[in-house]
Amino acid sequence: MTACTSQNMNDGSSATRAETDFERTLAWLPADTETLLVANGPFVMSDFHLGKETYADHEVTSEELEKFFAGLTLRLFFLKDGLLEKHLRGKRASFALEASRHFRPPADLGELPFEGCAVAVFDDALDDRRDAFMKEAARIALRIDEIDGQKVAVFEEKFQQDTWKSFIVFPQKNVVLAASNEQFLREMLSRMRNPKRERALPTNLPEWKQVNTRAQFWGVRHFDKTQSKDDPTSPFGGKKTANLPDDGAIGLTYECSPTKEHKATLAYLSSAKTQIGKIEERRFPSSSPSQGEDTAALHIQRRELEPGVIQSTYDLSRPRPLFWFFFVFSGSVGHAIYP
Repeated sequence: MTACTSQNMNDGSSATRAETDFERTLAWLPADTETLLVANGPFVMSDFHLGKETYADHEVTSEELEKFFAGLTLRLFFLKDGLLEKHLRGKRASFALEASRHFRPPADLGELPFEGCAVAVFDDALDDRRDAFMKEAARIALRIDEIDGQKVAVFEEKFQQDTWKSFIVFPQKNVVLAASNEQFLREMLSRMRNPKRERALPTNLPEWKQVNTRAQFWGVRHFDKTQSKDDPTSPFGGKKTANLPDDGAIGLTYECSPTKEHKATLAYLSSAKTQIGKIEERRFPSSSPSQGEDTAALHIQRRELEPGVIQSTYDLSRPRPLFWFFFVFSGSVGHAIYP
């Protein structure tokens, strides 16, 4: 897994820039977007991997923790052997976001296919990087399309028993989009030209009260009941493989700032107010001795912020509990993996 190296948002100008980029990008997203994963910059796209030492027991570093969260946010940049990331290497970005919806079970094993798009906003123009990427893409891509007046490189690759497509486009001089679904990308490009009044994840959702949008990494999932029959991570409609059953589920938020502390905070919202504590306790089950040890090592602390809102804090300072956390957490935001 490749990722990016982050620099602490240690001044007001960086935070303000990230907030501006977020509001602008949010207006581009389809109105039925269910999950947002956000990385606040500045950060530099880099060519480094999680080495073997990451798996040995040690004190997890801030850089390692950043790689996990950045890798989750920018997963679509690393398809096709990281071709896009290679061409962006060394460029400084102010902001990145992944928006997703319609999570579906894989044909066999592996990550759930989904409709979504990752966005990165860079400090400088990308003309030379774009041209070099498109030149190489012309040789190896499935095809080069034109969508909404934009040149789009389309790739196809096999993961387990599923065929994934990716759509790469440079719609503005300092912006890159990497989408997993053509219709999602079409909606975004249309909204970039003609902003719509109805926005994704409107401001009146209760989740916005529970998340710090200035954290290095943060996100929101507002559960979509219309997808419950097809989405194995949906909490609605009874027990499923990768979810916490809760017909009162509203949403989930998370935040983590690795340069400040090696902890992550999740807030879960539900109308099942008297049961919310028991529901949240099942997020990290102890069905085997190894899972029990890793769950205990997360040193989970929970507190009810208000009726129907419970906050959990997780210690991510050791590798094994960290891997266990990301396995469960990824499913909570729709990106479950069938092992």
